[in-house]
Amino acid sequence: MTLQPDNATYTIPTGDHLLTVRNRKRMDVTSVKSIERFDQEEFLVHTSQGHLLIRGEELRIVHLDVDKGLLTLEGTVKTLQYDDEDNGLSKSFLHKIFG
Repeated sequence: MTLQPDNATYTIPTGDHLLTVRNRKRMDVTSVKSIERFDQEEFLVHTSQGHLLIRGEELRIVHLDVDKGLLTLEGTVKTLQYDDEDNGLSKSFLHKIFG
């Protein structure tokens, strides 16, 4: 990632995953492949860096661009947890449902 100090412009190389949280109230995520499940308290997002579990209160999607892999959420962010592609959160979730 390259920062241009004069105009605060960020250049994000294609495919890079970037996560920004502003005051725990707004969150931007890049390289989003899919949203596997969500409600007001929890989002499970599949990113290029694995699964990202976001927990909080009154979470809602402000912007989603599937083609560009961009997601913006608002609400109170309390927990962020990453898990690798091949194990963990998604399998645990499916295991809970199907045993």
